[in-house]
Amino acid sequence: MLCRIPMSLLLTAFVMSSSALAARSDHSTEGQATKPAAGKPAAPATAAPGTKAGPPPLTPADAAPLMGTWLIPLETPTGRLVGTLVFRTEANKVVAGLSAPQFAEHKITDITKTGQVVTLKASTNYSGPLTAFSGPVTMVLTLTPKGPDLAAWFDFNNSGFQIGGTAKKKG
Repeated sequence: MLCRIPMSLLLTAFVMSSSALAARSDHSTEGQATKPAAGKPAAPATAAPGTKAGPPPLTPADAAPLMGTWLIPLETPTGRLVGTLVFRTEANKVVAGLSAPQFAEHKITDITKTGQVVTLKASTNYSGPLTAFSGPVTMVLTLTPKGPDLAAWFDFNNSGFQIGGTAKKKG
């Protein structure tokens, strides 16, 4: 079992996969990680036959305040990384694009909202030049309102690596 994801894989997973978990509003400094409010967050479970389904997809009406470009500065073990998250509609569905200066945009379509918390999820199999790691990578990004900004919490491989920051809407 993977206990820790190397930073190079985190950067790759940041744009090549996505799945969102929990972030919380607190008084952390910009770009600094903050722990979720109640211990380790858990990804919403997939509904088993005969059980209640998870949260519905984010609608364009619910996503209106999110539409546009958000910059997410992150303090990583190897230095500062500024990710870009763009919300838009395609065929009347909300989609997001996640990128970083060294990586092209990765499209995310699994976006839900529960209360005020928006969750983005994606996964991929990684095999590449940045790390010896090869295998599945799942990322969960949870966005929670924090005044005019968003607390952003990334969780990779169900707590294999977690990092947080504050997303600010680009002018």
